[in-house]
Amino acid sequence: MDSLVAVEKEVDKALDLFENFYDVIDQDINKVIDHVVSIMNDLAKIENDQTFKLSADDSVSMCKEQVRDFIKRYSEKHKDLHANISKIGKVIDKNFVPDYGNLSQINLIDTPEKKNNLNMAICEHLLRNGHLEACETLIKESNLNEKIDEERKKPFVRMNYILKKLRDKDVDPALEWCQANSKELKEINSNLEFNLHRLNFIKLVQQGTKAQLEALKYARNFAAFANDCSKEIQKLMGSLIYMTTGLENSPYSSYLGPELWQEIEEEFTKNACKLLGLPVECPLYICVNAGSKALPALVNILQVMQQTQVGTTLSKDELPIEIDIGQKYRFHSVFSCPILRQQSTDTNPPMKLICGHVISKDALSKLNLSGKTRIKCPYCPVEQSPNDARQMFF
Repeated sequence: MDSLVAVEKEVDKALDLFENFYDVIDQDINKVIDHVVSIMNDLAKIENDQTFKLSADDSVSMCKEQVRDFIKRYSEKHKDLHANISKIGKVIDKNFVPDYGNLSQINLIDTPEKKNNLNMAICEHLLRNGHLEACETLIKESNLNEKIDEERKKPFVRMNYILKKLRDKDVDPALEWCQANSKELKEINSNLEFNLHRLNFIKLVQQGTKAQLEALKYARNFAAFANDCSKEIQKLMGSLIYMTTGLENSPYSSYLGPELWQEIEEEFTKNACKLLGLPVECPLYICVNAGSKALPALVNILQVMQQTQVGTTLSKDELPIEIDIGQKYRFHSVFSCPILRQQSTDTNPPMKLICGHVISKDALSKLNLSGKTRIKCPYCPVEQSPNDARQMFF
């Protein structure tokens, strides 16, 4: 974040210089043009008046000098601009690692199945964001026609169409979708349909008294939501009082903010993804963000290891240090062995003893180094056979 701020400062500084440069140069160019036009008008009036001709010659000479000074001055300013732009590149090089080629090059996508899964994830990302043409090209080039057929694309195409209409302040396609999926939306306690009707109602109220009867008729749509949204319905009906004066300067002005439309887009996306069995955020987007957060720490530890000439014997699914990328990117339960203070892995899973205490497989092995048939739990006096321990899955 500090690196981004440092670069942003230099970019803002260069943009300010650019803006000032063009503002001033436009004014000076207009002055020169006005001066030239004035001289041309004077020259057009010259007939046989030698005195006037000499005066015009002086004006032309002065104009030439003015243009020379103008060119010299702005050439110097242009050099200053170029220097500031060059400085941005140096700041970027200073704050960001230009080459990650020295990082581990372990090939994780080493089977056709893994390659297909990666291409599937990219296709889903493209579909979710409405890049249908790019998705079609990737499907064709990756031979995924059987896995991503037209039936699978339909929900994404429909979702992007509805989102586009919502950005155009048209809620009708979204309402049709809600009515077609009303049962599923009730099961997840969604208020999407009510919020869409609310936006339509406010649009009618904004039209003033000419739409008063239509607004009252439309209010009948709120009857189905009377039990769950009674307070909000009362508030909406109160807004009818201000149809003559407008909602802008009324207690209901919050209904006119763009936030309601942004919220309805987010709410629709959340509901649509939930009915499709998809996470609200794209998995590929999450992976890239998580990797971007973890990468600086990995680069730093790699540089330290190279400088101190320390080697590592980690497997390809292990990191040399613990990296905390925030609670937002934690999706699974994590078990840390209370004996060895290590996080469990596929090769060192959590093991449940018959007494109910849980330790890691490595800790269990260390308790049984002597090969005894019975071991004692490190947390209680219960004795048991190591073979009685059962692996746990979170």
